Amino acid sequence: MKKKKTLEEEINEFLEFWDCEKMCSFLRDIEPLFELYNVTEEDDWVADAVGKEDERNVRLIRTVYLVSRIAELHTGKLSLVRMNFKDLYRKLEKRGTVEIVEN
Repeated sequence: MKKKKTLEEEINEFLEFWDCEKMCSFLRDIEPLFELYNVTEEDDWVADAVGKEDERNVRLIRTVYLVSRIAELHTGKLSLVRMNFKDLYRKLEKRGTVEIVEN
């Protein structure tokens, strides 16, 4: 029977698995999704580029493209996180190490 890992051991294993290179790659790929929607009515780069009439369609098509690309590039790594570090976030919330993120 395997010895139950401490929370600290799980965190360290996670950080070995999800190293700086993986984190940078993930952040680089999700950043355009944030940039797509982090706009104001006065400063909307999509509307400025394609016009107000096409802004919604272009934004939605770009969303499909970005989410599809993110899924293609990162599903394997994220699936392994889920398998190897199941409920780690819940353990951290329960311990009070991090704040609970509301949906």
